[in-house]
Amino acid sequence: MLLGKGKLPFEQGQRCCCAAVNRLEKDKIMSKKTTTKKSGTIAYQLRRQNDLTGTATEKNPHVAVTIVNSKLTTTKELAEYINFACSVTESDVAAVLQALGKCVCDELLDGNRVELQHLGTFSLSLTCGNKRLEDRVTKKDIRVKNILFTPCSEMKAAMRTAEIVSGGPNPNKRLSDEVIERRLEKYFEEHEYMQRRDFESVCECSRYTATKKLKELVKAGKLRAMGAKNVRFYIKNRS
Repeated sequence: MLLGKGKLPFEQGQRCCCAAVNRLEKDKIMSKKTTTKKSGTIAYQLRRQNDLTGTATEKNPHVAVTIVNSKLTTTKELAEYINFACSVTESDVAAVLQALGKCVCDELLDGNRVELQHLGTFSLSLTCGNKRLEDRVTKKDIRVKNILFTPCSEMKAAMRTAEIVSGGPNPNKRLSDEVIERRLEKYFEEHEYMQRRDFESVCECSRYTATKKLKELVKAGKLRAMGAKNVRFYIKNRS
């Protein structure tokens, strides 16, 4: 028996099944894209830098801000996202991206700049090494230094809308004993007791470091451990 426009029941069922599978796949792709963190947020951490100017102090060190918890978005993932956003198939998108990469590379090798609408412009920078005098620079000294990317105004405007959030304590940060004591002194001016997670926040350290440091402070007689092991808290030792 024929249904609709000459389609067999089996064929119609097969098409419906394929459509449902495609919807589920797209839902899974977008779920993977959005469950890691809120879209439009950038997580950061502050990391200490070497002081080359001699202006930093232990209390006010030089720091650099870095993006954390970022991941590499692969070409396959880009193809999946673009496939979800429009009617172009994932395989077609992947083929176009591959061809685009080769075209950009070829144009740069010819010394050209390449503009991608809604993204920005790729270009090259050159260097002649340590030589600075014109009569001493030869062709052999000149090489490509970097591939530069200049974002377009649309992309710059979009980035200015990003929400900046803390990526948590820097696990590599090491505070001196003096700084830790000053922070604890200030903390206990407003609180009667401290738990391990409070120490992590106050001293910007990992759980492991907090546990280790609290044990050292208890052993040194500066803090007193109270409560059972699973509900441990600490008070300032005033004796």
